[in-house]
Amino acid sequence: MSDSETTVFHVDETSDLPIWAQLRNRIAYLIRTGHFAAGTQLPSVRSLAANANINYNTVTKAYRDLELSGFIVSIRGRGMFVQKNIAPEDESLEAANALFESCLRQYRSCGMSFQDIREHLIGIIDDAENKARIAEEERRQYESV
Repeated sequence: MSDSETTVFHVDETSDLPIWAQLRNRIAYLIRTGHFAAGTQLPSVRSLAANANINYNTVTKAYRDLELSGFIVSIRGRGMFVQKNIAPEDESLEAANALFESCLRQYRSCGMSFQDIREHLIGIIDDAENKARIAEEERRQYESV
């Protein structure tokens, strides 16, 4: 397994979503976008839990939900594999895209150029990443006490 596959998920401490749902959504997204192609074996529960620094049961719950949703299939004694014929996008991603397009129109109506919007959004994303990084560091410090 490559480094890119072992680091596909990081906990967002600022999210209201439970960790298992964050993991489930991330893996579903990676499947839909082709990062994990049909037939690809996913990381084992234990390795993903260790690499993401989350509980084994959390990964198990996310994988179980992905399996029930038809994204992955469990092959006894071999592991979890991406199902064939997964739709490239779902309604939630389409809804997010529609919301983003609405936001773009609002930024444009404020007189912002696309370059202005890009720079503004990069700042927002950087702030969110910093907050998540700080929350993760605080969580690790708390756990090491």
